[in-house]
Amino acid sequence: MTMPGKELPSLWHLRVFETVARLQSVTRASHELLRSQPATTSCIAAFERIAGASLFERTSTGIYLSGVGSAMLVRVRRILAAAQEAVEQLPGSRNIAPVALAARITRTQMRSLIAIAECKSFRAAAHRLGITEASLQRAARSLEQNLDCQIFRQTASGITTTDTGEELARRLNIVAGQVAALLEAVQAYEFPRERSVTVGVLLLDPTMLIVNSIRETTAAFPESRVVVISGTYDALVNKLVREEIDVIIGILKQPDPAFGFVEEPLCREQYCVVGRRSHPLLQRAPITAQDLRGYQWVLPPKGSPRRHAYEHIFSEGPPPAANIETYSLSTIRVTLADTDMLTVLAGSEVLVERRFGLLEPLPVQVPWGGTVLGITRHRDWNPTPLQQAFMASLRRNAALISDPVGLWPDDRPE
Repeated sequence: MTMPGKELPSLWHLRVFETVARLQSVTRASHELLRSQPATTSCIAAFERIAGASLFERTSTGIYLSGVGSAMLVRVRRILAAAQEAVEQLPGSRNIAPVALAARITRTQMRSLIAIAECKSFRAAAHRLGITEASLQRAARSLEQNLDCQIFRQTASGITTTDTGEELARRLNIVAGQVAALLEAVQAYEFPRERSVTVGVLLLDPTMLIVNSIRETTAAFPESRVVVISGTYDALVNKLVREEIDVIIGILKQPDPAFGFVEEPLCREQYCVVGRRSHPLLQRAPITAQDLRGYQWVLPPKGSPRRHAYEHIFSEGPPPAANIETYSLSTIRVTLADTDMLTVLAGSEVLVERRFGLLEPLPVQVPWGGTVLGITRHRDWNPTPLQQAFMASLRRNAALISDPVGLWPDDRPE
C-alpha cells in the first residue's frame, strides 16, 4: 500500500486512530486494543507523520480530534467497515472479532494478496512488487495462517488464489484504494467539506438537471462550491469508492454490492430523434422508419443508452448508416448543424440543445422505455446541509427532465 513517493497507513494505524478518537483517551484506547500506552502513542505519531497533519489536539483533559482529524474519522470508519466486511465473508468460524482480525492484515500482506490474484502466480506477483518470491510466499502464508482459511491453491502453472482468496483480494483492493484516497483528502482539506459538494456526472447525462440544481444551491448557499466531474461509469465508481466525489448523478447500473453503494431513482430519461432546425423531415408528418433510413446518422458507440434507442427505432428492418461514432455533444452539434444527418439525444440533452438554437427534435416516437436516472452514493453517507439542499434540488428538477412537454414541436405525436 504505497503511492509514488508516499507511504500509506496500515489498517492497524486506522483502527488505533479510530479507537483513540472515539474514547478521547490514549489510556482507555490502549486497554481496549490490548496494547501498552507507549505503543498506542507511537502508532498515532506514525499515522500523523504519514498523513502529514496533526490529527489530535492534546490537552490536560484528554486528546481530541483536530479539524482535519474530524474530517478523516468518517472515512476511516468506512474503510474499517469495508475491511471488516471483507473478513466476515470468509468461511469458517473464529474466536476473534472481524474488526480486530482485519486490522491484523499488514500492508505487505494486502499488497501480496492483491498482486497474486491479479498476476495469477507467485512468480509474476513477486516480479511486479519488486521482491523475492520467498518474501512473497512468507507474506502470503502468514496471511493465510492469520485468517485460518485457505486462500491459495496449487495449479499446474504454480500457486494462485482460491475463489475465496480471489474475492478477498477484490474487496481488499477496494479498501486499498480508499486508504490511498484518505491521504489525498488530507492534502485537499483547505476548503471546508461542509461548504462543498463534489458531483460525478456520467458522459452525456442530464446537464440541465445539474445546472439548475447548481444554480438553486449556490443561490441559497452563496459561500459554497459545487464541483462537477465528468467521466465514464467505471471511472466515477472508482472516485466514489475513494470518496473523491460525494455522489454520482446519471444512469443507474446496479453496482457491485461490495462497494456499499445505494441507488436512488430520480426519473426515467426519454429519447428523441434530432436534426438541424431546418431539417427537411420537420415539414413531414407522419415520419416513418423508412423516412429516417434515408439519412446518415451520428451515434455513440454500441452499448450506450442512445445507441439502444437507435436500435429500437429500426428493430423491424435494417438500420441506416452511422458514419460517425462519438460521445462528444459538441462534435454532434457542429456536425448536425451543417448537414441533414440525424442522431438520438436524451430529453435532458434536447432541452440544452434547443437553447443553443441549432438542433430540433423530430416528431418521432422512440419505441423504448428509456433509462432510469438517479443518485448513486455510499450507503452510510451523511450529507451536510449544503449537500442535502443540492440533493433536494436534484429531486425537484428531476420531474422536469422526465416530462416530455415542450420537447417537440406542436405537431408532436400522441
